Amino acid sequence: MLYLYLIVVSILIGLIRKGNLISLTNISLKKKEFIVLAALIQAGLIFFGGRKVVFVLKYSAYPMIFSYVLLLYVAWINKEIKGIDMIALGIGLNFFVILANSGQMPVLLSSLYKAGLHDFIQNLKEGTYATHVLISEKTLFKFLADVIPLSPPFPDPSVVSVGDFLMFYGVFSLIQDAMITRDNS
Repeated sequence: MLYLYLIVVSILIGLIRKGNLISLTNISLKKKEFIVLAALIQAGLIFFGGRKVVFVLKYSAYPMIFSYVLLLYVAWINKEIKGIDMIALGIGLNFFVILANSGQMPVLLSSLYKAGLHDFIQNLKEGTYATHVLISEKTLFKFLADVIPLSPPFPDPSVVSVGDFLMFYGVFSLIQDAMITRDNS
């Protein structure tokens, strides 16, 4: 949901800057179906993990890692598109911290409280959230984990990472570039 807000705000800013909404259709993203597949993999892990499917909870690291490999591949083959470099850097940082922590994104408990994500806290404590884990003394590279709370009145309270912010900036840049770029003919 956070990315949906980002896309809407990016488009609104593009329109305020007198950008062309139709120009968004000119973004020629190769292998976008891999982005959809990666999102479905992660959504499936969350869905089935939440239903306490033991197999998913036990082996979630493998599909999670695969989903990030797909995302990095898409970023690589689209590297000529403005904004993809920041998106790739953000994906890479998130992938690094996930790899370093057994295939799950660590998240800071105090940030979850600040964001008001009490249900999420309960799922993490029960170990039924397949893609995330609470930060502990064993967590590696905590500074790259989900530690930044986006609290109410933010419309979609969340806890995000530095990598997420880089991806947000990349998506914003991509949309702005597509909408504002003028034809020189």
